[in-house]
Amino acid sequence: MKLTSLLATLLGVGSASNLPPAPPPLPLKLSKQAFATDEMDFEKKQKFEDLVAGPLHSASDLVSDKVDTYLQRIADVVTEKDAATSSKEMLEMATDIRKLLDKVVPKLLWARDNSSAVERDNRPSNASQATIAQDVLLKLETYSSWAWPVIIGYARDAYDEKTLTDDIKARMQRGTDGSLSYLSSVLLYAWQAAKFQFPVVEGMMARKDSNGEILVKAGCAASYAQLLGDMTQMYSDLSDSKLECFLKDGNLTDWQKCAADAAHSLYKVNMAIAEASNAMWQCFGIYWGCSQLVNQAYADLAKALGASLDMSKTCSGEDAELCKSYAFKVLGTLSQGAGLMESATDDCSLKGASGNSALNPWAATPFEQRKDVETTQAKV
Repeated sequence: MKLTSLLATLLGVGSASNLPPAPPPLPLKLSKQAFATDEMDFEKKQKFEDLVAGPLHSASDLVSDKVDTYLQRIADVVTEKDAATSSKEMLEMATDIRKLLDKVVPKLLWARDNSSAVERDNRPSNASQATIAQDVLLKLETYSSWAWPVIIGYARDAYDEKTLTDDIKARMQRGTDGSLSYLSSVLLYAWQAAKFQFPVVEGMMARKDSNGEILVKAGCAASYAQLLGDMTQMYSDLSDSKLECFLKDGNLTDWQKCAADAAHSLYKVNMAIAEASNAMWQCFGIYWGCSQLVNQAYADLAKALGASLDMSKTCSGEDAELCKSYAFKVLGTLSQGAGLMESATDDCSLKGASGNSALNPWAATPFEQRKDVETTQAKV
């Protein structure tokens, strides 16, 4: 029996001549197109991993590992009876924390500046309040990128090296003056935005809106109030810092006060960005979740820097107990920042690679839409 007949008999389909014809091969053009799509998807995923997710994971893991190490060191200090030895160990830890931040924050900034956290939604018209708010956010993020290397350099010189070069002094003075000038328009916007949003809340109270609408609109007003408070405090701190930062014959105490004020101001700026990112959803219906998470993490790292400076200040004295309380504050803040960086990998996308997100149907003041751009509405 021929092989084809045997095969047909075994398969139960009769003679080989009754077998259905083999399907035609896929067109060569279609095969290439499918392969190219898979290849492009892979390239996008790899690019996202290299530019956003990878740096965030690396920064988060580095902080988490170090926090575990620092906790063990604090436990050893608690059992140490010699106060001088304890204070020395805590001072070294404060310096190590600043070295850690010097490695971690650039990773965070690299990821943020390559992600959707710095991407403006193009659906609102140019005249819309939502467009102005997004421009302000991008301006603040630009500021926080170039402020970090100056502030960490000044802090490490003032607290760890205990000597300042003429270059870092000049950079700090230029940075302080530049910050006040650069951020003055942002502060003005914060006041105007709060003035714009508060009547919305008053109108809401006069109507019978649903619970969801009430919560979102109240949250919008609260976010802008918090933004206004953070920016006003930041501007005040920067103005006050000129008293120490610009002294011609300033001593070490003046330098350290200047560094601490600068670190606190950076924390307030980053908190303002996170609050404003939250307000984008509640007020205008645009999702800025990636920006909120990443900049909240940045705020935590800036707060940890300030707490490490307080830690150094108290640990160099005789109050070891107060010194340890600052140490625990630093570690708690670092842990929170690590968690936020890890979470951001799920909410962020590669800059330029994400489509339009769904809009909040309960936004307090929906934006004026550009006529040439399609709007995606969130499902309620």
